[in-house]
Amino acid sequence: MKSFLYIVLSFLFVSCNQNDTIKEISEFQPLDTLQFQKDLKKLGEKLFFDKSLSIDNTVSCATCHIPALAFTDGKKRSIGIHNRSAKRNSPTLVTVAHQDKFMWDGGIKTLELQALVPLQDTNEMGSKVSELIPELQMNLWYDSLSQRLYGHEFNAYTLTQALSYFQKTLYYENSTFDEWQKDGVEVSESIENGYRLFTEELNCASCHNGRAFTNSSLENNGLYEKYPDPGHYLISADSLDIGKFKVPTLRNIEITGPYMHDGSFETLEEIVAHYENGGKNHPNKSELIQPFDLSDQERKDLISFLKSLTDKQLKAHWEKVFN
Repeated sequence: MKSFLYIVLSFLFVSCNQNDTIKEISEFQPLDTLQFQKDLKKLGEKLFFDKSLSIDNTVSCATCHIPALAFTDGKKRSIGIHNRSAKRNSPTLVTVAHQDKFMWDGGIKTLELQALVPLQDTNEMGSKVSELIPELQMNLWYDSLSQRLYGHEFNAYTLTQALSYFQKTLYYENSTFDEWQKDGVEVSESIENGYRLFTEELNCASCHNGRAFTNSSLENNGLYEKYPDPGHYLISADSLDIGKFKVPTLRNIEITGPYMHDGSFETLEEIVAHYENGGKNHPNKSELIQPFDLSDQERKDLISFLKSLTDKQLKAHWEKVFN
């Protein structure tokens, strides 16, 4: 039994010369896949809620991505360190596992790289990774778990892998719509009619499709005639990309307002009105954005369908915390 324990793990405790604090260094045999995933998620979740990732210990990832709001924050633009306003609205993290580009402008291609952006943004968390990592290494739990997972001390790789993996687990498919489609549970006539409008009569499903209700494409939806924020143009420097932003998921849209990249719409009714009017005139506006006419009942039906995409667990949490 004793030899078995030595094979599984051994701990070495080394006294630091300067302040005699104890640093734990752990050596483990490779973990099986399930245990590895559990530990990586645990590490990512702890980091996600840790305010020490910001330069002044006041802001965590969860500050702008509140679980009860489907990992948004309910603000037009997020508030970071020193009460500074972020440049854009905080998008939901639910469904990011099924997306292939990140940030509203689509400029980041992996979730691991995306994790570094808010960390170092001077309006959000304001840290420097080169200075942050040594501080996080002093956290014995972080460092020990990094040793267990990857066989080396806590570093930027561990940080980005853990945060990325935790976010990829944030997928909820327990909505009224899911029960209807997967289990045949009856829904209201209003939801059924709204879904028909969404998929058959309007152009909504051209961009908002698949499990996540987004194709993750970059589109100009006619929000402005002149865009204060040029969107993907900042990445490509191509004038054809002015005003193009990533198509957001519609899952949990009931509780993720304000909407659009700048939080310019407060309600779902405003969103429907925008598309019903065909958006503003802009040379890059998608050809899919065309005006249409709805009756009062059809507008209610369309919104009923959109609200049916709210996960019941998240909605219950939202109602308990915010209502």
